[in-house]
Amino acid sequence: MTTRLVKHQKLTKRQIKEDPLVTAAFRGTQIWEQHGSRILLGVGAVALVALLVFFVSRTRAQSEERASADLFRAQMSVGQNDYATAVQMLREIVDAAPGTKAARSAMLYLGDAYLGQGKPAEAVNWYRRALGKAGSDDVTKEAALHGLAAALEDRGDFAQAANNYADLAKMQTTDDDRGRTMLAEARCLAKAGQSSKAISVYQSVQRLPVVDADIWNAAGVGMGELAAGTATP
Repeated sequence: MTTRLVKHQKLTKRQIKEDPLVTAAFRGTQIWEQHGSRILLGVGAVALVALLVFFVSRTRAQSEERASADLFRAQMSVGQNDYATAVQMLREIVDAAPGTKAARSAMLYLGDAYLGQGKPAEAVNWYRRALGKAGSDDVTKEAALHGLAAALEDRGDFAQAANNYADLAKMQTTDDDRGRTMLAEARCLAKAGQSSKAISVYQSVQRLPVVDADIWNAAGVGMGELAAGTATP
């Protein structure tokens, strides 16, 4: 039995050139030889960025979780009027977990705690910081505006308080809530000596389409008091 040897034919240059797979392989080899180190650096950079994003996100989530637990305990202290303890805990949250939602909420509660201690100047500072961090969070913005207006009124800055109550009134979604806030605005305008503006706001309250009778009557009483105070003998 004989064995027949088959001699393999070599591919010609033209055949190599025309073969798409071989051409692609050669092209890939050339690209790798020219740019391989850059490709490796690029892939490494992308992997490093992804790794950094993962660890930053994980660290932030852990920080948020710890700060939220501390915030709950601080809220309990505020609710129990233990303002000194609450202030210490809330300051630690702001310092230890900057950029977290818990830290932003802690600023609001610091305003509440200082206002509860009869320190409106400190409260104004923290309400303003919370307002600056509110961004597109309307709930935080509304709470900060309300606290800021109340603290400014307690501090005797009635004109500024009125401006904040005016901004707050624009955020309300019902006529009753808007009316109550406008009553506070008018009250502060009256205390600031701006009686005509206060009367105008009271009149606007009574023109609200759907407002509770108590709010409507309070506006009438306010106008009556201002009219009596400005009447010439």
